[in-house]
Amino acid sequence: MLNQKITQDILDFNKNAVKSSFEALNSFSDQTSKAADQLMGTIPNVPEEGKKAVNSFFKENQKGLTSLKKSVDAGLAIDWTANDAPAKGIEAMETFYNSAFAQAGEVQEQANSLFKKTTEQLPKEVLPVVEFWNQAFNSNFQTFQGIVTKNFELAKNVLNSDFAAAPKAKAATK
Repeated sequence: MLNQKITQDILDFNKNAVKSSFEALNSFSDQTSKAADQLMGTIPNVPEEGKKAVNSFFKENQKGLTSLKKSVDAGLAIDWTANDAPAKGIEAMETFYNSAFAQAGEVQEQANSLFKKTTEQLPKEVLPVVEFWNQAFNSNFQTFQGIVTKNFELAKNVLNSDFAAAPKAKAATK
C-alpha cells in the first residue's frame, strides 16, 4: 500500500513537472515570437520573404511543441506495468514521429517556395551549387525518415513475434 502511494506520488510529480515545463516552454516561445516580430517591424530593409520565413518558423515551432506535448501526455498515460505497455509505448512514439515528419514535410514545402524566390536573385553560375545543396538536404532527410519508419516496423515485428513473448509456465503434472 505504501509502495503504491509512493509510486503514485512520483508519477504525479513527474506529470506536474512535465506540465510546468511545457507551460514555461510555450510562454518562452510566445515571447520570443513577439520579440522577433517587433524586431522585424523596426528594421525597414528586411525583405518580405525573410519576415515570412521567421513567422513560419515560429508557427511551425508552436505546432511542434503541441505535438510533442500530446505525445508526452500519451506516454504518461500508459500503464507501464501492463503487458501491452511496450507496444503502446512504440505506438505513442510512432504517432509523434509521424506527426513530426508530416510537419517537416510542410516546412520543406514552405522552404522550397522561399528558396525559389530568393535564388532568383543569385547569379546563374551559383544556382547549380545551391540547388544541389538543397536537393542533397531533402534527399538525406527522406533517407532518415525511411530509416526511422523501418525501425518502427521492425520494433513492432519483434513485439508481435513469438521470440519476444515471455515463456509460458508449464502446467504441473501429477
